[in-house]
Order: sequence, then C-alpha cells, then structure tokens
Amino acid sequence: MQKSLCCICAVLIFMSGCTILSVSQGRKDFNEAVALFSNSDCGKAVPRFADAVQKEPGLREAYVYMAECSLQKGDFKETLSLAKQGISVNAQHNKINGRLKIVLMDGGQRALASHDNESAVLFFKEAVALDQADSSLHILLGKALLARGTKGDMKAALIEFKTALNKSSQEAQNTELIRNVLFERAKEYSVKGDMYAASRCYLAYTENFNPNDVEACIALGNIFSKTGNPVGALYYAQKAHAIDPKNKAAMELLNDLNGPIHP
Repeated sequence: MQKSLCCICAVLIFMSGCTILSVSQGRKDFNEAVALFSNSDCGKAVPRFADAVQKEPGLREAYVYMAECSLQKGDFKETLSLAKQGISVNAQHNKINGRLKIVLMDGGQRALASHDNESAVLFFKEAVALDQADSSLHILLGKALLARGTKGDMKAALIEFKTALNKSSQEAQNTELIRNVLFERAKEYSVKGDMYAASRCYLAYTENFNPNDVEACIALGNIFSKTGNPVGALYYAQKAHAIDPKNKAAMELLNDLNGPIHP
C-alpha cells in the first residue's frame, strides 16, 4: 500500500512540472478532413484541409488529399498547383512523394485522354522531377511531348526516351513501349494527312532505336511513294525486303515501285 502511494505521488509530482501534450488544432482539422475525404465528401474536406495547413504548414499530406479532390473534378491547373505546394514543403518525405507521384501520373494520363496535352506535359514533368529513376515516367513524358507536337517537342521526346532506356534494366521492353508510342503518333498524323510528320515519327524510331524494323521501313516506303519521293520509297522498300525477304507487304511495295518481286 505504501509503495502504491509513493508511485502515485511520484506521478503527481512529475505531472505538476510538465505540460500535458494535446493534439494541435491543425491536426484536428486534418483528421476531420481525412474522415470526410474517406466518405467521398471532397466538398467539405477541402476547406478543412486548407484550414489545417494554414494552422500547421508542416501538414504536407493535406496537399495530396486536396490535389486528389481537384483531380476528381477534372481541374488540372489546380491539381498541379496543389501538388507543387506539397512537393515544396519537404522534398525528402518519401511516402508523401510516392502518393504525389501517383496523383501526377493519373493527372497526366487523364490530360492525355482529354487531349489537354499541355497539362499532360506539365504533370509528367513534375512526376519525373519527383522520381528521376522511374523509366516509365520518362516514356510518358515523351509521349505527352509528342502529343503536344510544338517546335522542339520531338527532340525533347527522344531525349526522354533515351533517358528511359538508360535508367532501365528492361531495355527490350522499354524499346517496344517507345516503338508503340512513336508508331501510334505516326498513324495519327497519317489519318490527318500530315505525311511529313508521320515520316518523322518512323524515322525517329529507325534512326535512334532500331534501324531494322520492317514495319517502319515499309511505312516509310509507302509515305515517300505517296509524297513524290520515289528514291526514298525504293530505298526503304528494298531495305524492308532485305531484312525480311518473305514479307508480303515489302514484296508488294517493291512490286508497285519496281516491277514484280519473286520470293
């Protein structure tokens, strides 16, 4: 009994000399906002998150939630702004950086799907800045640059594609992804009747990644044939046939350009 009383006295003496710690008001606002967010109530959650970071600027995670809410309503500009604020508070917080990276990737993909290519480029640039080692981000940024298609974007896209290959141990897989991106863009240009831009995409692939791609050579042969460049058309038709003598499309192209070809 005496021992218990001594322990109680010691606790009381300790508490009398200390301030009892409590959850800050900023943290309370943050916790309430998280509960609202979890119930899919971004409308009420966002103002509460804003209050939380105003009272306690170190609550960087609030920016992630607010960015996710902005992305849900399709506001790319606001999403990017909130994501940047989240990044700037503490660039060493890996867990939050990981969540921001997902938000930025999602934003970039949504922007591409809605043909807001400028926003897509900005999203992927921020994502790359967060994780330079992720080769997939460099490929996505290259894809967004190609989709935007302004002066210098092809060159910038090729830099990103080459960086992706340097960052990855899966060179063959990433080369195939790059091929798909460039070929898809070339076909989009062809549908629009922009054969020059289409040829640039195929040439970018053959000159930088795989000079012996039969499909690219055949595509270039057909493009040059249609645009009044018989020398270029014949060169790529012969090259495609040399790479794969049994390729039917290559033989048909050569047949159109230079007479029948017998396998």
